Amino acid sequence: MTKREDLTPYLIEVIKDKERKIKELKEEIRALSFLIKKERREFRHFQKKIEREEEKRKLSQRGEIISSLLNILDSFEGAKINFKDEKLRKGLELIEKQFIDFLKNEGVEEIGKTGESFNPHIHQVVSIDLTNDEEKDGKISAVLRKGYKIGDLLLRPAYVKVYKKEVN
Repeated sequence: MTKREDLTPYLIEVIKDKERKIKELKEEIRALSFLIKKERREFRHFQKKIEREEEKRKLSQRGEIISSLLNILDSFEGAKINFKDEKLRKGLELIEKQFIDFLKNEGVEEIGKTGESFNPHIHQVVSIDLTNDEEKDGKISAVLRKGYKIGDLLLRPAYVKVYKKEVN
């Protein structure tokens, strides 16, 4: 037997051993690759969650500031009614319009309109008007104080009177 023949079984065993190690390393690479992808996904979800929370926080702070300004708007509406001087009332209406335009530009929406259906999430019932008209049942009969929201954030509910069908 030659030296070459003596080495053949040894080399075959070395090659098989190396192939096993390569296979093990490939499995380890696949497992680590899966873990890396999973961690990246979780990190992206975490980043999105942080961004959403930051947006909610900003919206909440903006809402608090704008909510405090709504009382000023109410004062304008009340003042318009009480002024007899036409020029003064017109001036107040112009300022009020600018103020309303500012609020609209900030994404503020007025809520609570006569004739729309009552929604307990955005309306607060102050009074009830009895009616025999079934179509009016549950509808707003009057808005006593306007409500406002920004997106899904309620700044303040609308104070409303609601029709309620009389039970005979």
